Amino acid sequence: MRAFQDRQPPATTATPLVTFPADPAFSDVDPTSFGMSWLMPALTREIKQAENSITLLVPFFEADGFSHLEDVLLAALERGVEVTFVSRYLMDSDSYNRTVLKSFAERAEDRDVEPALLRFVDYTQWDADVPQQQRRQSGATPAFTLHSKVIVFDNSKAYVGSANVTDYGFEHYLETGILLEGPPVDSFRDLVWFLFESDAASSVSLLD
Repeated sequence: MRAFQDRQPPATTATPLVTFPADPAFSDVDPTSFGMSWLMPALTREIKQAENSITLLVPFFEADGFSHLEDVLLAALERGVEVTFVSRYLMDSDSYNRTVLKSFAERAEDRDVEPALLRFVDYTQWDADVPQQQRRQSGATPAFTLHSKVIVFDNSKAYVGSANVTDYGFEHYLETGILLEGPPVDSFRDLVWFLFESDAASSVSLLD
């Protein structure tokens, strides 16, 4: 029996996560009413427990929403965790994403975080005939980019959900997701690594 058990694949743990909307209908229930957990505390807990790496694939960042994660991500950097952001429009100096993440990079620099621990990757590909001045968040539509919301922790856990890193995503909209631990995480890890090798993925420095 023991030999049979040893041959079995590791079990998968799946924790459903939710943010409730600002809808009075939800005022008398909590996530446990649906067998779920709150999204934000789950994400901050995983960031606090990460030991090696955190990779965030998020298409939209907004200052108020990012404030929910900023301090715990800085603390992770300070204890030597590698943090990588993959997003869109990071080469556009006026984009919301670049503004929010540049401020974070400056805070990390002020805390003397090892620069190699913090990485920003732009994944926004434009058609060749789009003029440079139109390659902006407020300009032309990219040929392709990302819209997934995935956070991988230590290559052993993965959050997959609907919420952008915005105040509405974390506080006011109905957002759902799942925290995975086990073999399925390898799929998301491999996808991230494959994306990094894409010609459309470009490392970006946000510090002058």
